Amino acid sequence: MNLTLDEIQNFKGKYPKQIWSLFFSEMWERFCFYGMRGMLVFFMISQLNFHEKEANLQYGATQAFVYAFTFVGGLFADKILGFRKSLFWGGLLMIVGSLILAVDPHQFFFLGIAFTVVGTGFFKPNISSMVGQLYKPNDSRADAGFSLFYAGINLGALLGGYLCIAIGKGELFGSIISEGIRWNVAFGLAAIVMVISLVNFIFT
Repeated sequence: MNLTLDEIQNFKGKYPKQIWSLFFSEMWERFCFYGMRGMLVFFMISQLNFHEKEANLQYGATQAFVYAFTFVGGLFADKILGFRKSLFWGGLLMIVGSLILAVDPHQFFFLGIAFTVVGTGFFKPNISSMVGQLYKPNDSRADAGFSLFYAGINLGALLGGYLCIAIGKGELFGSIISEGIRWNVAFGLAAIVMVISLVNFIFT
């Protein structure tokens, strides 16, 4: 059933039911992003033979571009695409980037990272804005809603930051994943959870 924004904002209780869709979409998106981010420096040093200083500079540049593209993504959402389309295309770009890394992280490392960075710029700022739209101005319940939403962010970051790098380094499932494809599997896991995030968002 399609509800108007006014009907959504007139919810009863502490949380609007739509916030759970945004909670899980953001949780899996943060899993994807922080999983990828957690692997960057270690992968560049151990697999691409970067010096530590060079790897840290590349990491810093990646994070800077992420936040630069959140500004661009916000502008596109406000002026051209709207929130839902911006989230969809951002999530799709993140999936493409993670899949590129899963196929061959050594050869296509920077290409995959570029797709992920741009996708995150379109996804990250707009889903937070959608949480705010669930509430009328000055609704005191909004603080509880954002607290719940940020719990999803932290949970996804914790899981992704640990699981992806642990698989890549062979500390997790090392006995069943051969050494030659561990990083492919780690980046592939980020792609899988991002697909879950996007499917959840589209169909709820």
